[in-house]
Amino acid sequence: MNGKILSYTNIYNQWLSKGRTESAAIELTLQQVDALEEMAENDDLWERLLEISAKGRNQDAWLAADWPAGFDELILCVPLCKLVDWQCANCTIGRRQENNSCANDYSLFGFVGELVRIGDREGLKEHISKIQKMLRDERYIWNVHTCELEKLRS
Repeated sequence: MNGKILSYTNIYNQWLSKGRTESAAIELTLQQVDALEEMAENDDLWERLLEISAKGRNQDAWLAADWPAGFDELILCVPLCKLVDWQCANCTIGRRQENNSCANDYSLFGFVGELVRIGDREGLKEHISKIQKMLRDERYIWNVHTCELEKLRS
């Protein structure tokens, strides 16, 4: 694989070494998302991601700890999940998506899995920019009903 998306253990240990802070969780999540973007941009890496994603997804609902043998979009947001001890309503992203878990297929990160599953490369690229925007700016929310990013009114 490309070595850019870090495994569960590696991303978790980086977050621990950066002091277990919210800013470190956001920074490392952005790092993971940026690595996914690189994969979506590269023909060979995109094909490999599709293969990995298809392999085992129906048998194992939570593949985040399996990367790079299996792909689960939750590998991208491990630091955020660990920051709030899996309490989604306390997460900066969870709060802004009606307290839904990122394991929800239509959550901000869950939608990544849906786009990869159907092989929508262009849709994934567009969605990645929405994830980056939401991680960088708390004025955005994710509408789980329309799968769209919305800006809160000031």
